[in-house]
Amino acid sequence: MTRRISWLWLLAIALVAANLRPVITSVPPIVDSLSVSLGLSTVAAGALTTLPVVCMGLFAPVAVALGRRFGMPWVLTLSVLAIAAGCFLRAFALYPGTALAGIGIAVAGALLPSLVRLSVPELVGPVTGLYTASLIGGALLAAGLTEPLRSAFDLSPQRVLAVWSVLALLALVVWLAFGQSARPYASRPPGLVEVRAPWRLYTRLPWRSRPAWLGTLYMGSQSLTFYAALAWLGSRYTGLGFSPARAGALLALFSATQVVTALAMPVLAHRRGSLRPFVAACALATASGLLLVAVVPSSFAGAPWLWVALLGLGMGGNLSLALTVLAGSAPSAHDVAGFTGMAFFVGYLLAAIGPVAAGALLDRSGFTTVFLVLAVLGVLTLVVGLAAAPRPATPAPAAPPAPQDPAAPATGTAPRSR
Repeated sequence: MTRRISWLWLLAIALVAANLRPVITSVPPIVDSLSVSLGLSTVAAGALTTLPVVCMGLFAPVAVALGRRFGMPWVLTLSVLAIAAGCFLRAFALYPGTALAGIGIAVAGALLPSLVRLSVPELVGPVTGLYTASLIGGALLAAGLTEPLRSAFDLSPQRVLAVWSVLALLALVVWLAFGQSARPYASRPPGLVEVRAPWRLYTRLPWRSRPAWLGTLYMGSQSLTFYAALAWLGSRYTGLGFSPARAGALLALFSATQVVTALAMPVLAHRRGSLRPFVAACALATASGLLLVAVVPSSFAGAPWLWVALLGLGMGGNLSLALTVLAGSAPSAHDVAGFTGMAFFVGYLLAAIGPVAAGALLDRSGFTTVFLVLAVLGVLTLVVGLAAAPRPATPAPAAPPAPQDPAAPATGTAPRSR
């Protein structure tokens, strides 16, 4: 019997994922007005985007412990609730609310890959692509709508940040209705185990596992490259004479193209049966885009748009493939949370220092050097990604036919009784 996956369960997963980035991407469009209204220094304003990323690293291992103690579906419920509460709290207590939402993001992000592999083990790639595309789509939505919402409802720069609690509450309601039971199939075939208790994890962080370290380095290198490039890509082009509005349009294109490969790459890899060609293609696209932005950022009229689109296509695929690699490298579905918890702990702490380190290098050497260094990191992502991607399984050779006893009757014949 063919299992038919429930679209309502997929919607619940997608909505949870869509809440994993608005806390970060809602700040840059209004950071100047927010700084003026609250009297924030440059460092304090930068901490609003760095703080959630730090939380995503520090609290990812906590997700494993909570999942082991209480079960993944309920812990995911509490993490989405924390995101909603944190978003709302930012209207009154900016930094505590940001930290609370960051903790919720850390826990939910670490558990989603494991939940997907436990729920739909035969569709890990496509479903990972779906929730990664939803994650990037949520980031794009928050970046594009925060300032228009502030203007439309005449909200202060701080109060408009609370608007994104509505998206989190919507995800919470849909998750409780269709996702929390961890039953992804519209019709359950014979032999599929019914889940009556919360799914608990029986794993710890795999510090001594070579595949876990390779997956961690892959996640860390692509995260570091992404956040450092995101922090300075707009400034690269405003320094070349682009208006802030035009640079913002470039960043919107950067995010939109990520959605395409985030959704497509795991699906294509699933159909082909191998991740490695797609890991290589996305890492090469990333490195090439960074190199072009460094050396020939605006060699002709359409060059900035082409280079940024190439960069977005590479980076969107990098993220979804890194999550797919982590889910596929773990020896069992229960071990996925340990792999992702370790990868997020190391990877996002690296990502948090990326923009700062790139800024320090920028002050000393300029934009060209910054993006050349990031291109080298793109090549490093290629190397560790190919090492981390599981090799496709090769079918075992067929056993030779057993020798036949000459005294036995020929196969396929039977003595007739008379």
